[in-house]
Amino acid sequence: MVDDRTFEQELQLGDSISPVRANVLFAREIAYPSLLPSTTLKDLDDLARIAGEVIPVTGSHRDRGALLSEWLFGPSGFRGDPGHYQDPRNSYLNEVLVRKQGLPITLSTVFIAVAAKLGIHAHGIGLPGHFIVQVADGEQVVYLDPANGGGSVGLADCERLVSESTGFRGAFDRRWLKPTAPVEIVGRMLNNLRNLYTQADEWELARRTIERLALVQPDVASHRRDLGLIHYRLGERGRASQELSVYLSAAPNADDAEQIKVLREQMLIELGRLN
Repeated sequence: MVDDRTFEQELQLGDSISPVRANVLFAREIAYPSLLPSTTLKDLDDLARIAGEVIPVTGSHRDRGALLSEWLFGPSGFRGDPGHYQDPRNSYLNEVLVRKQGLPITLSTVFIAVAAKLGIHAHGIGLPGHFIVQVADGEQVVYLDPANGGGSVGLADCERLVSESTGFRGAFDRRWLKPTAPVEIVGRMLNNLRNLYTQADEWELARRTIERLALVQPDVASHRRDLGLIHYRLGERGRASQELSVYLSAAPNADDAEQIKVLREQMLIELGRLN
């Protein structure tokens, strides 16, 4: 049962990982200790059941996907929350399904999950700085933007979305339209939360988030550095020194390696005084 599962166990499913399950599991481990993941999954089932009463069972994936998007981000009430993207509730599906507000990536995840329950082929598309969905009928695809009313977007729109969200002014790279793997979606969700919590100086929540991000991206050495720095801020010198040592072993030639070495030596001196 999902309520007995951990986030790490979900990751062990490999290609079968569910971004929805992963999200509610890390939500419980990071910020909502009393959350029952099964409750959120039931809310999603209920949403799909209602959608199934509105969306016809026949027709192309593209047509049915467009109708689902029109309903979900129209009469159903789901919408983006651009004025409050710094609110971490927009990153947690248990909150998104109740508040009907979210980030582009969480709104897209809701759409993809409901579409799957209705037999509609949908995938996440992780553009730089913005997340959209793709609904495909073989080689024929349509792109939808859940954070902006769920309407269809073309290549020029995608280029504009990237430019507006990142400031990038170069040529649009069509490889950005490749479907994003489920584990990459989970990593992007956690990275959003990491940025929110560190910017807000919520160091304990940031620690829990980065610990799970490191499980998703074990080869990214900077996660160990960030954990070390956060442990240092939390006054946990021993753990901080351990994490920074792992970082230096994994990335001895990093641009900040010398700076981190100095900090680690200072920690070791402090620890020696305490002992």
